[in-house]
Amino acid sequence: MRLVESEKPADVVHAGAACLGQMLGGFAWVRSRQSLERRAARRREVIGLMKSKYNRAGQLIEFMAEQLAVFDDDLGAWRRANPDLTVRRPESVEAIVCASSFLDMSSEYFVVLTRPEQRLAKLEQFADHLHETALPWFAWSADPERLVSAAPDAVLSPWGFAQDLMELLVSADRTAEACALWTRVLNLNSKHQQAFATGQAMAEAGERPRWHTAEAIGWSASVLDLL
Repeated sequence: MRLVESEKPADVVHAGAACLGQMLGGFAWVRSRQSLERRAARRREVIGLMKSKYNRAGQLIEFMAEQLAVFDDDLGAWRRANPDLTVRRPESVEAIVCASSFLDMSSEYFVVLTRPEQRLAKLEQFADHLHETALPWFAWSADPERLVSAAPDAVLSPWGFAQDLMELLVSADRTAEACALWTRVLNLNSKHQQAFATGQAMAEAGERPRWHTAEAIGWSASVLDLL
């Protein structure tokens, strides 16, 4: 088995990541992007991995789950077809739904594969942990019925993904849910009302704020009034 027989850290990480994807169910290891990815129709769920810079054969071999992200090609197509309903964003994140640092979600974000005889067991333990933490994080964003109440507070911060999630709901003809999400964002971020108001004023003036800002959230809230 390559996972046990490999000696070079890069080979161990490659084999370990591929095995981890199988354990999680449906995730494929994309080495060029250093990520585990699962596709369902036009939706892509991503677990970004990062190997330790201290990896040395026989001394230390480990990698960590660094980031979780969701992309939706239908959402990306909606944004291209409705430029007046979304702010400009980099093309690389045109289909972004949301993302979060896994390092902020769990203290158990890495797996050590130094000793060959322990590698499989260590991976199984890590897979169990990801089943409990990462996979539920993906699940809420796939269900419009749950999204408004289940989205973690962290992704609804002024510099988070509230705007992107509101657009996901609008693109799926879930305007009522998008409005409910906006109400939740307001309640969570009472200190940023002025920035939201600035974004709303920009919308009225035909201006566009930068993506990933508090102003962009307020701007999107004004767009909801037009629907």
